[in-house]
Amino acid sequence: MPSQDAEPKRRIGLSGVNSLVQTLAIVGAGAWAVYTFVYEAKIKPGLEPAAVSVKTDLVKAGERGERVAIRSTLTRTNVGQTNVRVLGLTYTVVGLKTRVSHDDEARREAAFRASLDRSATVGMARDYAQEDEVVILREGVLFAGGTDLPSEPSDLNPGETVSRDLIVYADRSRFDAVRFTVSLVYAKEGEAVRLRFDTGRAGDLALVPATACPADTCPLKTTDFATEFSLW
Repeated sequence: MPSQDAEPKRRIGLSGVNSLVQTLAIVGAGAWAVYTFVYEAKIKPGLEPAAVSVKTDLVKAGERGERVAIRSTLTRTNVGQTNVRVLGLTYTVVGLKTRVSHDDEARREAAFRASLDRSATVGMARDYAQEDEVVILREGVLFAGGTDLPSEPSDLNPGETVSRDLIVYADRSRFDAVRFTVSLVYAKEGEAVRLRFDTGRAGDLALVPATACPADTCPLKTTDFATEFSLW
């Protein structure tokens, strides 16, 4: 014959199990919240690729005779979620001369259409053509991490923006416009690759790894762009 206190004991046991389940649920939720916070704040940003946006603003800063001073303001912004180390930066400024052309329009149009399926770059202007380019300025800098030589660091936190000014002088009696080409090489914070300066086929200044950097594991990222400015 069951004792009279069997039912209360059974109730106490069920209540204890229920309390334990609730406690485990609270602990699990807290652990998940901590993991989510650590993942979002520490782990996830480290997995994101480095991303830097670059833009140049060109304005006339003055003139003396046929010489025009142009101020270039280069602005670089870390648009990613991980810290970025800028390893190197190069400028190449080229003078552009425009030649008025009176070639037969039909012949020019035919030549343009013939180039559409066999050229990587195409273009046609109605009454003018661009002559050979002349390099006016080449300038570069290697930051800490990109060289073993003494150099200042250039790191960007997520959302951080840094600007750099450069003055260039162009002779408008020789050129109608100038083209500023900028190359920025960077990597995640903690990833460094030694670089060296080089020149491209057109004479532009470039940055390349000082030693071989396998394509599938090389941490380097590059942002290149060009902006033209009329001297008229």
